[in-house]
Amino acid sequence: MRRNRLLPLYARTVTVLALVAICLGYGPPVHSQEAKAAGSPLDTLMHTKIWADVPDAKDFVRETRPPPDSLAYQPVTGTDPERPKLRSKAELKALESELEGAVSHNDRKAGKRVGIKKTDSVKAGKRE
Repeated sequence: MRRNRLLPLYARTVTVLALVAICLGYGPPVHSQEAKAAGSPLDTLMHTKIWADVPDAKDFVRETRPPPDSLAYQPVTGTDPERPKLRSKAELKALESELEGAVSHNDRKAGKRVGIKKTDSVKAGKRE
């Protein structure tokens, strides 16, 4: 069975010859620029003009703008919210014992519903 080729053999050679002609035709006219002797990097930055010269505003713009003193800017970030006070060690222990009590109560309720009792290996694993 013969393969269906997208490009016949003569088309490949024509393509290659065209690329070679383009490379040879445009190669010699292209010359590199000579390097300019520059001073320090600071001189280079100062002469590249990274900033823009802002022109003075037109008369109609200055007339329609409110005076800068009358502008009442609102803060973008908002105010700091009141945070709760830090708890003492005694309060943290009380909360921990309350949570432990709730866990044991929920475990007992879950065991009654399903009818599953904890084995000794599970109880020993929790103590470690």
